[in-house]
Amino acid sequence: MNILLIGCGRTGRAIAESLLELTYVKKVFLYSRTSKSSKALACDLDSNRVEVVDSIYLIKNLDYAIITLSGMSDSARSESMNKRHTTYEVRQDELKFNIGAIGYLLKDLNRLDKKTKIIIVTNPVDEITNYIQSMLPTKTILGFGLELDAKRYEKILGKKVLCIGSHGKAIPLINAKSEKEYSTLLTKTDSELLANIRKHGIPHKLAGAAFKSFFDRLNSTKEEIIHVSSFIKKPVMGIQNISISLPFRVKNGNIIEIAKLQVNEIEKKRFLSSIKELQESITHIIATHKKLVEYK
Repeated sequence: MNILLIGCGRTGRAIAESLLELTYVKKVFLYSRTSKSSKALACDLDSNRVEVVDSIYLIKNLDYAIITLSGMSDSARSESMNKRHTTYEVRQDELKFNIGAIGYLLKDLNRLDKKTKIIIVTNPVDEITNYIQSMLPTKTILGFGLELDAKRYEKILGKKVLCIGSHGKAIPLINAKSEKEYSTLLTKTDSELLANIRKHGIPHKLAGAAFKSFFDRLNSTKEEIIHVSSFIKKPVMGIQNISISLPFRVKNGNIIEIAKLQVNEIEKKRFLSSIKELQESITHIIATHKKLVEYK
């Protein structure tokens, strides 16, 4: 399996390290807007399975392109972390820094092999996944993020849980009896995460480990369930033609179908509210940035 990693910062580094632990990964190509960072990462990884590239579209026989780039400086992120009250708000702050860099990748991404799947790790995941999918409608675009939310809920609840909705505002399917229970759980989970990040920084290693588990299950020869943002063609709870994170059944790198879900009325209400918010954001992004690039 050949993989292109776009973005060689700390998250990219953690993911590259985790991918190299998978024996079926034959080659990891590194690409960065500044060759200095990709060369530095290649040197640190010190593996004959790693290769630095200067052009994306020249690489052939790619199975995946994984986008982890961030255009936000450490100082701007630190300011956002200290100013905002939720990690969702911080991810939204990242949008204005990341969307332009993503836009300029579109022409090259469009020239990748038809079989190449594109996985978005760059925040905010749901908005960027939808933006790229709208601009490259023939490509398979997947978003990684909700797996992290599910793991955070599982830590607090002490049990496995499925989630739906946007990364950072995940709705756990726990069949609670009141809106307050969901709001309290979200606030507790997110407040702990934000406090930890302010004290220790972003847990890149944990994200890398979570991505490895996600990626390994996605490509398993047996059927698995993962949380992933994928384009919804058929109506789900009244919504379609949008990429949103849900638990999907997957096998051999392919999305089979949405996993069987038991969603109560409160969970459905919160989900539809998050979809409306996402749709408004997507409309604004496309209107603002669609003219950034021209591609064929």
